[in-house]
Amino acid sequence: MATVNGTPTAVLDLRDETARVVARTAPPQLLRCMVVSLSARRRRLIRTAAEAQAWEAIVCRDAGEFLRTAFKRSVPLIVVDMPDSSSSAYSEFKGVVERTKEITSSLMLVVGAGADESEEIWARQLGAWAYLCEAKTLRGFELLLEEARHAVDRRELLAPEGLSCDSIFANE
Repeated sequence: MATVNGTPTAVLDLRDETARVVARTAPPQLLRCMVVSLSARRRRLIRTAAEAQAWEAIVCRDAGEFLRTAFKRSVPLIVVDMPDSSSSAYSEFKGVVERTKEITSSLMLVVGAGADESEEIWARQLGAWAYLCEAKTLRGFELLLEEARHAVDRRELLAPEGLSCDSIFANE
């Protein structure tokens, strides 16, 4: 720091400033994910894991908010924490997840209770990138979100500019 006429002024190193600007202007979509869960505790757990793996988490509290957000934003990863199959919101959640998968090419991670194997079959038939049952730990979510970053990177490398992976593989 230099002082001119008794007033402190900062001397900027242009190389450092350029590095900071480049870091701030990196495409945020590549690191953004959408999370939906009815449980506040689970939302906090998933958000914490996402942030630990450099994802910016857009968190939704219910199926309606999730669907509205899915129509407004494009993200490379969606994390769906399914409610218990005995919950009154379960069928609504399934319907919203199916609708969201129709309108997006995002990787989808479905987290279920693992009590019913038909849920995993449903998620796989839907085209979910991964299905996780009985996820309870921060570390488990961190590992999956780290792997999701790699999958998104691979997906981006496969897609020529302006093309999505869905359009590339549709011709096979």
